[in-house]
Amino acid sequence: MAHRIPPLKQLFSFEAAARHQSFKKAAEELHVTHAAISHQVRALEEQLGRQLFHRKTRQVVLTEAAEPFAKRLSEAFGAIAEAVEAMEDKQLEGRLTLSVAPFYGNRMLMPRLARFRAAFPQIELDIQMTGTVIDLQAGDADAAMRYGTGDWPGLTVLRLSEDRVGPVAAPRFAERLSIPVTPEALADLPLAINQGARQDWRDWFTAAGHDGPDPAMTEYSDRARAVDFALSGNGVALADVYLTEQDEADGHLVRLDPLTVPSRKTMHLVFPRTDYPDPKVMAFYNWFREELGAQSS
Repeated sequence: MAHRIPPLKQLFSFEAAARHQSFKKAAEELHVTHAAISHQVRALEEQLGRQLFHRKTRQVVLTEAAEPFAKRLSEAFGAIAEAVEAMEDKQLEGRLTLSVAPFYGNRMLMPRLARFRAAFPQIELDIQMTGTVIDLQAGDADAAMRYGTGDWPGLTVLRLSEDRVGPVAAPRFAERLSIPVTPEALADLPLAINQGARQDWRDWFTAAGHDGPDPAMTEYSDRARAVDFALSGNGVALADVYLTEQDEADGHLVRLDPLTVPSRKTMHLVFPRTDYPDPKVMAFYNWFREELGAQSS
């Protein structure tokens, strides 16, 4: 036998109004208008064939008959909320395999890992450090942290951050320079950039007011090798301020000019496209975004 249940909008509106003894506060809780709450309650009263509230100037009071009805509804909604929470908690346990390049992972993820494990003790985070772009569709990992423009067909792509890049060099290279280095002087130095990011150097020189021809630069296959060019004392790399923050703090790199510009590329979290993303993946994404936000604030 089918259950005869009024529309949930009516029940939610009535239960909230009964709890607050106010249509206005119920509307604020449910993010609807006062009129919408009034309409839903009136419709419920008509369906049940009885009055549910005594309407007063600044509040509404349950009728005697409606009091046990409101109590049982609150208990039922509470039970539903507990069931949903239990299902969500159940999904936030087990193994989560994440692929990340060693250069980024060692600098940005590993120092924060203890905080993730404290926040999600039931998730076993299995980190695969590799410079190879793995096949997520083949199930080689649940998700990956991938650097680029975000154009990866067949994948859900969630932006993690905005890179801001500026020039850095090793102290022994910088010691013969006058810091901050002028754009004109910088253009004559050996410059390095990662593959596909030459436009970042152009953007930086434009922002610095340099209108000369494009300077010569050496292109490396990835950011790790471009930054290693600077760390080795061979010249200047254009690097993300947060990615090299610890190198600068430890005295391994010197920022030659405080000016930074947004990079055309940045870090993303990617995973196979689906209508139902793994809650563990989404928990990691939201946690890491908060971590990066706390860093930049």
